[in-house]
Amino acid sequence: MSKTVLFNITHGFQARMLLRTPIAERLIAEGCRIIVVSPNAAEPYFRQEFEKDGFHLELMPHKFSKLEGFLIKTRQYLLMNPSLGGTLNYKREAYRRKSPFRAGVIRTANLFLGNIPVLRKTYTALERVVFNGREWDQLLARTQPDLVVAGTPGFNPNDIHLLRAARRLKIPTVTVMLSWDNLTSKGYMGAYPDRLLVWSPLMAEEARHYHDYTGPIHEVGAAQFDIYAEVDKQRAAATFRREHGMDEDTRLLVWGTINQAIYPDQLDDLKGFIEAMSRRTEKIKLWIRLHPQTISGPFKHMKESYEQLASDMVHVEFPPVRSEKLAWDLPKEDMLHLARLLAAADVVVIPRSTLSIDAACARTPVINVAVNPQFAKGFNYTHYAKLLKCNGVRVMKDFDELERTVTAYLADPAMDAEGRAAIVMQQLGVYYGRAAQRTAEVLSALARGEEPEPAEALSPRQEPAGIISN
Repeated sequence: MSKTVLFNITHGFQARMLLRTPIAERLIAEGCRIIVVSPNAAEPYFRQEFEKDGFHLELMPHKFSKLEGFLIKTRQYLLMNPSLGGTLNYKREAYRRKSPFRAGVIRTANLFLGNIPVLRKTYTALERVVFNGREWDQLLARTQPDLVVAGTPGFNPNDIHLLRAARRLKIPTVTVMLSWDNLTSKGYMGAYPDRLLVWSPLMAEEARHYHDYTGPIHEVGAAQFDIYAEVDKQRAAATFRREHGMDEDTRLLVWGTINQAIYPDQLDDLKGFIEAMSRRTEKIKLWIRLHPQTISGPFKHMKESYEQLASDMVHVEFPPVRSEKLAWDLPKEDMLHLARLLAAADVVVIPRSTLSIDAACARTPVINVAVNPQFAKGFNYTHYAKLLKCNGVRVMKDFDELERTVTAYLADPAMDAEGRAAIVMQQLGVYYGRAAQRTAEVLSALARGEEPEPAEALSPRQEPAGIISN
């Protein structure tokens, strides 16, 4: 009998993970029907892509107030045990500078709520009563899903309402974790799904340790990284360079920008890096890939400033964001393009982002930039500190040090290769390269009401570094 799986697609990163990897296609091949709920379900490009056999599109119900938005933002500082929230303790510093009185009140409340589980449970129970997600009831009654899939365990308000509504209606729920930092940087879960699908044992332990999560956890990897296992590095590099008119002796350096709100000074630091690279004697091509949040959203006014950086040496890439309704939505082919770009690169330079994992998957040397002292505090965030323990990423605190490290990697690209391999194992686990297949198998079993196969065990040589560290 056919089963129905509902995917709640809140933004483009989630569409990339669930819809543009083979997860949905594999589920359909196994006889499942996919309900895609999205704020842009009526947009022509989205309909053209997903109005096909096995898929059904629904507009996302949207109902949450400014008050609830404020409470969701506040909850990240309010409920998590203060002795565990390493990342949040750093984020509190910025919050305290912006709103000292409010931050003080929240900090005082956190000393009680964060340390007394019964109070924390009472708080979340009250939230469930007041913000119960009843706007989802009609859609769920009409589509009759056998399984509801969200990308966060209640960090996004639309996920919160859906998970609460599904629980009330006794529909099984699953969160396929969207990002590597969510369990340590977004505060306490706003809505507990029945099950969690995580990338690796590291993420499973974070759910237990930071969120008191007691439900079943299934390790599945992260399907959006599978493509790197499919790309032949040498062939991809040769093809990419030929297609973009680069000579064999050109050294390709990639700089990936990040969210402007996190790193306000990155344009100035990027200009400094361009100046340093322009003085080098070898032939350099600097490829700047803008973060999708610079293409649309509150920082799209920065596009012109980045355009002005372009020259014979500098290429500025504007990822093709397709929607203003579904934030940061990129086409499927961009996944292959990014994998080939990073595979072709001699060195990848990133202020601080998930692209460090992408570069490690591409087996390309990767450098992080910590020139700005305030921005550099983020390298102490729980998720990033764990990655750095693998010794696969070098963090540079000034431009002289950065240029010396670029020179060293150009001379010996195998330097830190073992550390980069350790990052892949730590973050993505044993299902790296097979995550879409594993995720689809688990979701299909759960939709049928069956227990999925247990995860494969790590061998002693594969044990990831830094399981728990605040």
